[in-house]
Amino acid sequence: MQIFDFIELADLKNKKEVERAKLLCFYHYKETGESKFTMVIITELMKKCGFNIPNSSRLKEKLTKSKDKVLFPVKNTKNVLEFIPAILQKLEKEIGVSWNDTETIESSSEIIDEDKFCGKRKYIDRLIMQINHSYAYNCYDACAVLMRRLFEVMLVLSYQKLHIDDEIRDPSGSGYLMLDKIIRNAKSNKILKLSRIKNEFDTFRKVGNFSAHNITYSAGRKDIDDIKLSYRVMLEELYNKSGLM
Repeated sequence: MQIFDFIELADLKNKKEVERAKLLCFYHYKETGESKFTMVIITELMKKCGFNIPNSSRLKEKLTKSKDKVLFPVKNTKNVLEFIPAILQKLEKEIGVSWNDTETIESSSEIIDEDKFCGKRKYIDRLIMQINHSYAYNCYDACAVLMRRLFEVMLVLSYQKLHIDDEIRDPSGSGYLMLDKIIRNAKSNKILKLSRIKNEFDTFRKVGNFSAHNITYSAGRKDIDDIKLSYRVMLEELYNKSGLM
């Protein structure tokens, strides 16, 4: 978890100094596995978050000797502190689960406007958020492959909405045709009636294909940036064709 995310999650800006120190110690423990602390470590955590540097002696007194103490000195060490076991268990129960979250995708409309395109179908929302997340974290091959997948999904949904998806079904009955054949049909389909954006369809497919299948190819930010405007136009058109807008 990024430290700025934890600051927001734990509402650290509105916490008293001793509570803030306790929570930052827990963050440090979860991120590093280190369960022992010194006042130097705690002070550095405070500084890293942009908080005022505490009076070490006074803060240590509050953390280890007040009625709300959360740490205790480790025997046979100098200035080393450790969580009181019951306090650590309580923190694990209250906020430790945030590190076990396998559902939340951190994204913020980096490529695709989530306010505009999310909220229609859950599986599409997750694809969009994964595209945005992978772009934000420089995973451009992953981003390209996911963009190709979303493009294919939206084409199929558009055919389904117009009740012409039989035109793109595999004759073997195993599902739909490969994307290149769906695109070929879509470009000339008089019921689908696509705008000029159809001329970019092969580009969307190729960018995703290179990232998925080319052994030596590695996508870069520019590869995504070069298609993102056209991709957005395509997405809006297919959202309309599929009845999602």
